[in-house]
Amino acid sequence: MNPNRPGRHYGVSTGRLPGAVVDPCDFQVPPWNTWPGTRGELYLPYLLMRANAGDLGARPVVGPFWESPDILLLAGVDPAQAPDQPPDLGQTASAGKANTLYAHVWNFGRSSAPNVVVEFSWCDPSLGIGPSGVHLIGVTVISLGDRSSGRSHRIVKCPAAWVPTFVNGGHECLLVRVWDESSDGLGAPPWDAALNRHVAQRNIHVVAAGEQPHAHLLLHGGIPAVTTPVPPISFAVGPLYGEAAAVSVERAAPHSMPWLQLRTGVRGQFPNQAMPTGDVQLSAPTGLGGGPSTGNAATSHSVVGDDQQVTFSTGDTIPPPGQAHVYRVTATQQGQVFGGYTVVLLG
Repeated sequence: MNPNRPGRHYGVSTGRLPGAVVDPCDFQVPPWNTWPGTRGELYLPYLLMRANAGDLGARPVVGPFWESPDILLLAGVDPAQAPDQPPDLGQTASAGKANTLYAHVWNFGRSSAPNVVVEFSWCDPSLGIGPSGVHLIGVTVISLGDRSSGRSHRIVKCPAAWVPTFVNGGHECLLVRVWDESSDGLGAPPWDAALNRHVAQRNIHVVAAGEQPHAHLLLHGGIPAVTTPVPPISFAVGPLYGEAAAVSVERAAPHSMPWLQLRTGVRGQFPNQAMPTGDVQLSAPTGLGGGPSTGNAATSHSVVGDDQQVTFSTGDTIPPPGQAHVYRVTATQQGQVFGGYTVVLLG
């Protein structure tokens, strides 16, 4: 991994003192990163936002970490009128309208968490999340019981509405962070859902039949070509911390995206894989704020510099009912994934 990118040390100590005799010299303040390897054995809260349905808090996350099932929303409803829990789990946001966000927050620790801060934010469309691209929506504070209390997890409603503008024709980058003021701090890296169990990302854009009334025109070498229901979506690649990144796009099987179970509402039920009807590609890197490059489109690119963006596009048409296209854009350094975004086209 890029040695300049913020990381986390994973220790193995439980914090227990050896032997039966304790003297004053044994009582020292340990380094902040002494216990992450076996943290769950301590009498402390162990707060978690899941990256996937089977996530128990091990970090780094294996696989896409930006498809969290614990960030939910109710489209087109202001929090003042929204219920305490969303009626549907797989909704996507309505542009230009108030949307209510929810977070499913967990405590796997042996101790209760009396002062849990839950922070909701939206992000500029970016593969690598940093503080400069994060915009606060709202904050609330809750309490959770320990893991054996029956009150160890809770769905929390954001008190403020999110009104997305859907830059680039449609995007949804949401970030939720949780921590306990006194006994389970946010930790580091503070924005990295791959390494920090206190952070969850939902970088998912869903286009479903009947939800996009207008087709969008793709350009191939500057020449109008096929129409597509998925608008081109541009993503900032950085911050890169001084090292080049590889950005690629690939098709993925719908069953490889556990989040889609929230959309169907049935555990284990996924759309079938749709047959490709067009190309999927990324534009060559261009400067932030400019339009996508009209040449050198490919499925992967090398990117240098923090001020670069790539644009996703596909020529696939809407698949038949019950089928889907799933596309994942990933950014890596030295073979390690540091960011990504998932686009779903549902029939």
